[in-house]
Amino acid sequence: MTRMHRDRVIPRKSSPHLRDETKPHSRFLAIARRVRWLFIIGIGGILSNGYVKVFSTKTIYHGPLKAFCVPFLNCHACPTAFSSCPIGILQSHAVYRKWPILLTGFLGTVGCTVGRAACGWLCPFGWLQDVMHKIKSKKFGIPKPLLKMKYVTLVVLAVLLPFATAKHWFSWLCPWGTVQAGIPWVLWNPVNPTIGEPVISPDMLGWHYVLKIAVLAGFLVWFILAKRPFCRTACPLGAIYSLFNRFSFLQMNVKGACRECGLCRKVCPMDIHIASEPKSPECIRCLECTVCKRVNVEWGLRHG
Repeated sequence: MTRMHRDRVIPRKSSPHLRDETKPHSRFLAIARRVRWLFIIGIGGILSNGYVKVFSTKTIYHGPLKAFCVPFLNCHACPTAFSSCPIGILQSHAVYRKWPILLTGFLGTVGCTVGRAACGWLCPFGWLQDVMHKIKSKKFGIPKPLLKMKYVTLVVLAVLLPFATAKHWFSWLCPWGTVQAGIPWVLWNPVNPTIGEPVISPDMLGWHYVLKIAVLAGFLVWFILAKRPFCRTACPLGAIYSLFNRFSFLQMNVKGACRECGLCRKVCPMDIHIASEPKSPECIRCLECTVCKRVNVEWGLRHG
């Protein structure tokens, strides 16, 4: 056999292995990857924000469901919101200088059970970042030191400043809150039937509102250039959940030696190389990396 002939045969022998790397090894995981967006839109979007009565009452929902929060960012002031935001509740307790016992139990239960999965399966803001990142442009990574900034956001903007000033600092700047509440209320601005005046008065649209729009605009551009920059650098709820990723019941597992093909990192919305970081605090359990046959999901306490 000539050298030229051998060179032609070798790629044919290795090609089945290359195809096997990308073939979904579990029907369940393959289906889960395809329907994840339905959970995000259905539960995170429609079910949590289905208060259509606001169009007749012209005021937000104040019923008993508002005493509870969802396990993802969802602005309390959104016109159609049924429930509260966990970070909003955290700030309120900081303002009144009380420990959020129920919130601690709720977020602790979610974190111990599924880690950061709520970020990957329920949060519409994360999904928006995924969609915008598909816009064709030059892409950039995020320096590792910036990944620690979400903990600064949690401690400073969501706890210390509200505690010291009695103001909801994170809510003032939250870009998702601007999308859900700040912009819709300004564009609609109905007359409140109780007081007979517009919901948004002119004095509410000063420098603070301009700052909110500027923060949102900055993140929208960043969404196009990098993978989930808000989730990775600024989300205080993601910071809380990330603390549970190492020991939550739901874990990612990599079996066998990694072939360093880069597939897992390429499809990961959080830019993780799962083979070297199976317990990464950034992992949102979206299961996109399970397109590789070596990546699987473990459930329970017995994982390495």
